[in-house]
Amino acid sequence: MRVLAVEDEVILLKHLTNRIHEALPEAEILAFDNTDDALAVLPRKEISIAFLDIAIGNMNGVDLAKRIKAAYPACDIVFCTGYSDYAVQAFHLGASDYLMKPITKEKIEHALSLLRENRLYKPVEQGLYIRCFGEFEVFYHGVPVTVFTKRSKELLAYLVNKAGTVCSSADISNAIFRGSSDSYFRVVKRDLVKALSEIGQEDILIKGWGVLGVRREKVRCDYFDYLDGKAEALNRYKGAYMTQYSWAAAVFV
Repeated sequence: MRVLAVEDEVILLKHLTNRIHEALPEAEILAFDNTDDALAVLPRKEISIAFLDIAIGNMNGVDLAKRIKAAYPACDIVFCTGYSDYAVQAFHLGASDYLMKPITKEKIEHALSLLRENRLYKPVEQGLYIRCFGEFEVFYHGVPVTVFTKRSKELLAYLVNKAGTVCSSADISNAIFRGSSDSYFRVVKRDLVKALSEIGQEDILIKGWGVLGVRREKVRCDYFDYLDGKAEALNRYKGAYMTQYSWAAAVFV
């Protein structure tokens, strides 16, 4: 196992490295006090777990985490911070996602145990929840929504992928319907509105003449959490994104 540790205060970096070694004596530890050196090693060294300070020079830990996940999607991320209020407000992290300084062997062992449990545990999300990592799926009270047609579900996936951007019917048709007519788009749009209405969620859509979008603030979604830098979502992403749709393949490239 190879572990990355990034902390811009040299004394704290040494302390973090020592505690990781105590918790994971067999691991190879790559320790850096700046993000440039950490990023430079990524193409050469596959990382299993990364312990990252939240504030690291010019780049924050979330941005670094996204770069790491782009290179190694299976890598687990654990943030380290001395500011509990900042961490909770900014990232809404759980105990498995960040460690409060000072770091101890016991804190690291606890975080590792929770990361292992998270791989097996799939919480039931109440209300509407959209999953993008792996196959795209829409859940309502933990149950997959089955009222979508194949095309209306793909239309919703495309709008979620746009993360709140309002798209024209022409752009949507060219991207996912291979240049189909406006009338075809209107039929699929109607089917999508009908499906969401059946579960009382039509208001997540931004609707206009020839345009459509998703109200990001009304949707709970692993991809949106990833964009917002929530560590739990960073850890959920393992390299697969809306795998049933070919147009989604380039999103994390």
